Amino acid sequence: MVKEKAVLCDSSVLISLMDSCFGDMFSLIEKKTGVYFYITPGVKLEIVSHPLSIQMKAYELSALRMKALIDKNVLEEINADTEELTKKLMQIGNNIFYARGKPIHLIDLGETDIIATASLLNIKTLLIDERTTRMLIEAPFQLKAHLEDELRTSVYVNQENFREFQKFVEDMHVIRSVELLGIAYKLGYFESFGKDKKKAIEAALYKAKYSGSAVRFDEIEAYVKLLTKA
Repeated sequence: MVKEKAVLCDSSVLISLMDSCFGDMFSLIEKKTGVYFYITPGVKLEIVSHPLSIQMKAYELSALRMKALIDKNVLEEINADTEELTKKLMQIGNNIFYARGKPIHLIDLGETDIIATASLLNIKTLLIDERTTRMLIEAPFQLKAHLEDELRTSVYVNQENFREFQKFVEDMHVIRSVELLGIAYKLGYFESFGKDKKKAIEAALYKAKYSGSAVRFDEIEAYVKLLTKA
């Protein structure tokens, strides 16, 4: 049974944080806030089972670290019968925006399965670094504007598909690895750095950015000031 304060995690965020040796952060946040972190079977396959089964040496240490968190129930695996809903959401989500008469592909199987799982199990918070999925959930019209700038053409919105997709995600919100690091900072995670803890959180946020978190440089600067102000 999913606990009330639940966060459903995407694989790329976990890999990024684990590669940066922030795995123990999850235990601290759970202990001090009562928030529990969950993963789907698909995420477990990607972050643990697959790299260990084929002995991917470059990723084996990260996979073993995550396996240890799963074994300790710091990351809890949850399952839901998402196959049909995932197919439906992929079909709808990838036919919301059109450019030059063709649908724009926005979401892949992994992130769609996470959305489907969250919807079926009533999980409201997702841990996702990928920009497009996050904007599709929280700021679809900002995503439209971004796509128009990127593609240099007008983007048409299929209103029926848009409204249908919103039924499944309207109560969800997304946090990124940078927000999770900020929470950990406020909970004392960086105290071991002593007087260098400000430099440590700044370095951690930049590490998250270079590992794939969709965060701007000016956002990092502003976030550091907010976190470290007296």
